Amino acid sequence: MRIMHLNRAALMFYKFMIPVIEAQKKGGHYVCICTADEPEVEQLRNRGIDVFTHGLKRSLTPLNILKAILRTRRILVDQQIDVLICHSPFGAGVGRLAARLAKTRRVVYFAHGLPCAPAQCPLIWLLWFGIEKFLALFTDAFLVMNNYDENLAIKHLVKNQGRVFRISGVGVDLTKFNPTGTERDKRQICEELNTPPDRKMVLCTALLKPTKGIFLFLEAAEQICARRSDVCFLLAGSGPSMDKLMKIVQKNHLENRFKLLGWRNDIARLLRAADIFVLPSYYFEGLPVSILEAMACGKPVIATQHRGCEDAVVDKKTGFLVPVKQAAPLAERISILLDNPQLRSSMGQAGREHVEQHFELERCTRDIVNALEMASQ
Repeated sequence: MRIMHLNRAALMFYKFMIPVIEAQKKGGHYVCICTADEPEVEQLRNRGIDVFTHGLKRSLTPLNILKAILRTRRILVDQQIDVLICHSPFGAGVGRLAARLAKTRRVVYFAHGLPCAPAQCPLIWLLWFGIEKFLALFTDAFLVMNNYDENLAIKHLVKNQGRVFRISGVGVDLTKFNPTGTERDKRQICEELNTPPDRKMVLCTALLKPTKGIFLFLEAAEQICARRSDVCFLLAGSGPSMDKLMKIVQKNHLENRFKLLGWRNDIARLLRAADIFVLPSYYFEGLPVSILEAMACGKPVIATQHRGCEDAVVDKKTGFLVPVKQAAPLAERISILLDNPQLRSSMGQAGREHVEQHFELERCTRDIVNALEMASQ
């Protein structure tokens, strides 16, 4: 078969999908990518993957979307694609409409989190649900990562529930994300950040936008820093909310207690250095890789009672689940773990075992490839 993966952004392919693409190629398929013209495109091509660009930009306009649909249709026809695998809401919208025009034989939506998610404004939810309901008419199969998406797809988006395939996320490389060298990495990170080595570290890694819960993380940090001096909060990531976060940190004189690290290429090292990992997200998550990476490094995780997060964290065993959009319960759970090293250790160990059993990279890759084979029939 001739297979094309399509997504709006190239970074997702480079970070998460190379093992799947390489496994499909080993299985005898021709596999290519259609994505935006971004720096990661050359890195993908250097790995021997054919990459085409659809021209879809971050600033979506009707004209831009139409051009992307027509350009993608031409690529599908020229490359004689048998199966189009769409990722992400915007990319999947463009891809499914283009595939309809190109009369592509099979279209699969690999949903890394359906855009109609709990905790959204009801009107926004209804808008996205209507869009997904319409696009489902041009979709032969769904791959989903969590209970919420699976139930939604089976009940409302497909006529044949056998065309919904549940997978365990994209997996984690356990050789890269592991607890080995924790003390060494903590010393190095403390020196780098000019932080006293006896301070406990609470880490969040996320895209810097409100729905990832980053302002809740900052609010919880403010509450904790007001009553104790033995903890430092780290936030790694880039995004549109960076300037606003910096202003709040400076206004509240938290520069030495709440550190904005920006984009980092050493997430495994940061996770090993941290004592606790936090992700208070209400974003349209699929199955947050950041949570799985933290558990693989033996860290207790505090996340929200929200789609994807509650599919990754085993409440009171590998960490805690707290209500969405509430800083006080988040601060309370962080404080419980700060005061109880034995609980941190036992939850971290349970998290590592949980990832080993369910989310190891090769196992997840194999499951994804098998699901895609069945979905493409």
